[in-house]
Amino acid sequence: MVEKKYLLTYTDKYRIMVGLTRYDIGGEVISILTRGMYPDPRDALREYIQNGVDAKAENIRVNIRQDSITIDDNGYGMDKETIRNAIRVGISEKNPNKNVGFMGIGIYSSFHLCNKLTIYSKSSKESPHVLSFDFKSMRDILEKQRHKRLKKELKSEDLIDLQSLLEKFITLKELRVADFPDVGTRVEILGLDPVFFEQLSNFDAVADYLREVVPLHFDKENFKWGELIEEKISKISTEHKAHFELINLELQVNNKKENLFRPYKDNEFHNDDSLKPYFEVMKKGDIFFGVAWGCLNSIRRKIDNDDLRGFLLKKQGFAIGKREYLTKYFTRSTYFDRYIGEIVILNKELLPNAARSDLQFSNLRNIFFGVLTDVASKFNDFAHIYQEYTKGDDEIQSATHELKEININFPQYSENADELLNNIVEIRRIRDNIKGRLDRDSVRPERIKDADNIIKVCDKIEKSIRYRLEYISKIKKKDYSKEEKDKPLKISKELRDISVKDEKEKEYSNLIDVLEQSDFQLSNDLKKTLEIIDDKFIHGNSTNELDYKKMLSELKKEIDELNLD
Repeated sequence: MVEKKYLLTYTDKYRIMVGLTRYDIGGEVISILTRGMYPDPRDALREYIQNGVDAKAENIRVNIRQDSITIDDNGYGMDKETIRNAIRVGISEKNPNKNVGFMGIGIYSSFHLCNKLTIYSKSSKESPHVLSFDFKSMRDILEKQRHKRLKKELKSEDLIDLQSLLEKFITLKELRVADFPDVGTRVEILGLDPVFFEQLSNFDAVADYLREVVPLHFDKENFKWGELIEEKISKISTEHKAHFELINLELQVNNKKENLFRPYKDNEFHNDDSLKPYFEVMKKGDIFFGVAWGCLNSIRRKIDNDDLRGFLLKKQGFAIGKREYLTKYFTRSTYFDRYIGEIVILNKELLPNAARSDLQFSNLRNIFFGVLTDVASKFNDFAHIYQEYTKGDDEIQSATHELKEININFPQYSENADELLNNIVEIRRIRDNIKGRLDRDSVRPERIKDADNIIKVCDKIEKSIRYRLEYISKIKKKDYSKEEKDKPLKISKELRDISVKDEKEKEYSNLIDVLEQSDFQLSNDLKKTLEIIDDKFIHGNSTNELDYKKMLSELKKEIDELNLD
């Protein structure tokens, strides 16, 4: 029987008294946490920029040169108490309902990148202070201990504890106002590891990363919908008493300097054209989650740039996970790939996990993803309707050209019954295609009149041909003049009034081109197989190059009609 003197009674349950001390948390935990949570050296930039955003900075500058990084912001700065509390591990003064960064780990995100971290900060009411971290000395101690343990020269109880490690290599000092006169914060990352500096000295790589993960303004000069999207989200945020964070960010890497914006530009879309953005307010009853926006490609093609293709989940402006993370909620990946957009979370209680790869698990998270599924369905519906409308436009265009071709080439006084019947078949095909689209509401409202006119013209032409067939069956062959035989049908005014684009039908170079234009993902092995099929069975059965191009065009139309989306 266990004696009670070794147990502690608490709320009617027995708990073992373990007597935790500072020596039960080893210094190695700081290395484990930072390497696990910030595997990409650019993650450290994100964390320090995030601190500036949380401090309500409007302008942030990042300068990477030689073996150092400086990050300056004009936020409200830190007083002595705040900057002292910043060294805490896993404890943060920040309110998770207001700040994206609240885990109490981000300040150590450069632990494995550099020799020294120095933070200067001044609030509006106090003198400036400087906080210094000697990360190199910390890592040296931990490395020596690892080697000794491998050689069994050091016992676990002799390992340095976390508190002692931090106390020994962190200093806090007060500065004169003249040393750091402006309100705000300056982060200096000094003595970068050469391997990490090589990665961070690539301007384009760093800029592309920051464009995705920082709450930047839209590029209003190069993205025609940027101002509209920014104003719309801000307006919806205000209506729901939320705040949409945006900052100005200047990045300099060595001699290259640029003001960064969100990565969206008109040239990411085909023909530099996208539809006016589609918006959805994300709500469930009285719970407001945020705003979803998306710009659909103006033609039925996926966005070429796979880094921007689809939707990105963001808490305020900070990215959560990758774009492909949301594909499963849209169910139809083809439509997902034709959009560029964001799901912007503005709800204060919906929080990201520490790694920014997902949202923290909670009942609120479950409700949010249920709402996201419904919102994704609306974006799919919007894309589907637009796809059907553009297909309808194409068919109206094609039908008009075909009917005009029949008018030009068909001799009104033909006595060839087979030729007349073939024309009836073609006309009925045209008529049925257009009528089917009308019956399915797959013609945009402004083109319904054109579709009706095509049906009327088809009926008139068929009636004229049938009248000719009846005439042939009743009378003997008569000798008409060549001029009469070549006289075309009189096409009605309805057909002439239909506006069509005077453009050449798109040509496809080969079978692979057809499939890629239809959004099929083709591996290299599959491409080689398709080249053989194309050569032997499509190109091989074509009478000439014009016939080959026509077969490819017809194949593309049939694939589109399969509606594999």
